[in-house]
Amino acid sequence: MLKRLTTLLFVALITISAQAQNFGIDFENIRVDDLSNQQVMQLYERMQDRGLTISEVESLALARGMNPSEVSKLRSRINSVRSSMSGLNQESEASNQGRLRSGNTSRNLTTRTQGLRPDTLDVLLDSTERDTSNIFGSDIFSSQSITFEPSLNIPTPKNYTLGPGDELFIDIWGASETTYQLVISPEGSIQISNVGPIVVSGLTVEEAKERLVSKLSNIYSGLKGPDKTTYMQVTLGNIRSIKVSIVGEVKAPGTYTLSSLSSVFNALYAAGGPNKGGSYRSIKILRDGKVEQTVDLYQFLVSGDLSDNIILKDQDIIKVEPYVNRITVKGETKNVGLFETLDGETFNDLLEYAGGFNQFAYKKRVKLERKTDTEKKIVDVAYPENGNTVLRSGDIITVGRILDRYENKVTIKGPVFRPGEYQLEENSTLTKLIENAEGLMGDAFMERAVIYRTQKDYSVEAIPVNLNHLMSDTSSAEIKLVKDDVVQISSIFDLRELRTVKISGSVLNPDTYKYVENSSLKDLIYQANGFKEEAAPYNIEIARRIPDTGSGGMNNQIAEIITVNIENGLAYDAKLDEVELQPFDQVFVRKSPSYEVQQTVQITGEVLYPGEYTISSRNFRLSDLINKSGGPTDFAYVEGASLTRTFGKEMGELSVNLEDSVTNQEVESLSQVGIQLREAINNPNSEYDLLLQPGDVIEIPKRLQTVQIRGEVLYPINARYEDRRSFRSYISAAGGFTEQANTNKAYIVYANGEVDRTKKFLFFKSYPEVKPGSVLIIPPKEQRERLSPQERIAIFSTIVSMAAIVTNTIFQIRRN
Repeated sequence: MLKRLTTLLFVALITISAQAQNFGIDFENIRVDDLSNQQVMQLYERMQDRGLTISEVESLALARGMNPSEVSKLRSRINSVRSSMSGLNQESEASNQGRLRSGNTSRNLTTRTQGLRPDTLDVLLDSTERDTSNIFGSDIFSSQSITFEPSLNIPTPKNYTLGPGDELFIDIWGASETTYQLVISPEGSIQISNVGPIVVSGLTVEEAKERLVSKLSNIYSGLKGPDKTTYMQVTLGNIRSIKVSIVGEVKAPGTYTLSSLSSVFNALYAAGGPNKGGSYRSIKILRDGKVEQTVDLYQFLVSGDLSDNIILKDQDIIKVEPYVNRITVKGETKNVGLFETLDGETFNDLLEYAGGFNQFAYKKRVKLERKTDTEKKIVDVAYPENGNTVLRSGDIITVGRILDRYENKVTIKGPVFRPGEYQLEENSTLTKLIENAEGLMGDAFMERAVIYRTQKDYSVEAIPVNLNHLMSDTSSAEIKLVKDDVVQISSIFDLRELRTVKISGSVLNPDTYKYVENSSLKDLIYQANGFKEEAAPYNIEIARRIPDTGSGGMNNQIAEIITVNIENGLAYDAKLDEVELQPFDQVFVRKSPSYEVQQTVQITGEVLYPGEYTISSRNFRLSDLINKSGGPTDFAYVEGASLTRTFGKEMGELSVNLEDSVTNQEVESLSQVGIQLREAINNPNSEYDLLLQPGDVIEIPKRLQTVQIRGEVLYPINARYEDRRSFRSYISAAGGFTEQANTNKAYIVYANGEVDRTKKFLFFKSYPEVKPGSVLIIPPKEQRERLSPQERIAIFSTIVSMAAIVTNTIFQIRRN
């Protein structure tokens, strides 16, 4: 059985490999986004011809090096094409009932290829052939959002030439009423009862109507004459298909079956458009051995002219010639890339195709690179004087960008009312520039301004200006400005350190404030929104910098401390106005030592009056709280009482003061404190009678009757508490220890928050006493990482090698 499966797998691999070779697609270089719907449709038809599923094509694509993301895109595109082809087939069947009469207007006609060479799709999908995005006009044939499918939902064209396969509706009304639905036979005629065959092939719809009136007037006499009583209308129903051959430099040459309403653009789109070497300017339509029309796609691309887009006829041949001239356009034009020109076309023509210059173009000189017989050369095209320069194939046109500079700009910065950039012609002197900038502001530093001037070698020269002299004697101190001058005026505030004062402590809005000349301590306190209730206004401290005396020596005193006593707060006091602040003063408003905010603790559980209580003294203890709450009830389990304490602002700030980013954050954590409430009640003010802190919560539970067993036991449970029952007995009630249990480190947590652990002396273990409400916890053993077999082999090999080396060394020593 295994041998048969191996043989089948080998045959399948050979088959898939052969299919991959025969499929002939360069999967590795395919970019699915660049494929048109027509190209994906051809790929799908190739799949069907070879009997491959989408999954098999995915496997082939991955095996041939296609990117997985591109494989996913290809699957989606193929599924989309399958759905659209199914819908088109249904529409085509519906359209056979009549182009307009069936009520389901045929919107699309399936375009299929016939007679393609076996390697056509390989060429179509080759990455070098698909890279035509830089050729002007190629995107209209490669874009998935653009189609040139003919519209069938239009009135019957009067100049439409009838042929075999067309369906005609002949409506007669008036004195007589009837309708004929007839299909033109391969011989070019329609058959009408009592009239016989009528040849209409080769006639337009209007000509066919005249012939039918002439023939049918023998039956319907009212169709002719001055007094007509019967009328006739001829319209198209289902239209015929035609075959058009597309040859030359196109992506997918071959014979195509198209709608008889299809135009040249419809056929070119079906074939994927001109290939990399194809012309967009010389596309010939051959009919009956003669050139019927020469199509220039640029007339449509540039001017929107569709006059060359004629309706095709059966057996027409579309021939795409190789391009003659191609010019590369780079730089600042609205369109860039490869453009095709005809012999004799000039730079002006090319500029029109490229959409003209963009807003950044330097038009005075355009660089033209041209190949001679032996080397390259550069031709400067002066625009517009030399716009009629005739271009040659291979020319490269580069349109430069205007320089990022100004020819007449001067700039003024600093304390003027309108700083910015100004026109040189209207601001030729410094005085005029300051005047147009609305003048100097009050904080302007008048002793010195600087004009930064750029020299011809691009070095910068600084020209000092005394604004006091300039403003007092303009005629003699005036300075003439030149292009790119930058006038920099400084503010007196820019030339010194930012001066501030700081207030902290017991004020409502402690902060650092900008220093104001002649401001007093009272002003700063008002700016900080006044004192807090806790403030001690009789002990305000001002720390003031000691200025440098200029002696060069080091002074031992680094700050002057000024203490201010404001007994009446902010009530009017001349002393407040007398305390004038200096730059960089720091004011500290202390907290009153006798001021305290009310703080509370909480007691819950089995007491007579549970709830929140105020800490009435600094030595408020557990026993005081029990007394205030009425004492424990008869159901209280006092031994299990616990205290939960919040370690918050005080301890938190100590741990985070080193980090400025979290200095103002409150770090809070809850912790259970083990207490012995019975001892505290019986021995007030003893070591058991703890001092309470704000936020403490004391909980006295009811009598507890269970014990919890958790951790590494076979069946963790809550067991009933039994007096004098041992630790091991409770473990047995939970099924005993697991293999991972660390029995040496078993511990117990009592209801009051205290913890006790297992103790070991020699070979004896002493387990802790179990009380009501206890939690027995058995931790797991530490997990040690085991060596893998490879690691063991490596270590063993090392040991053996070392042993061999030692043995050999000993042997050599004995021999010597």
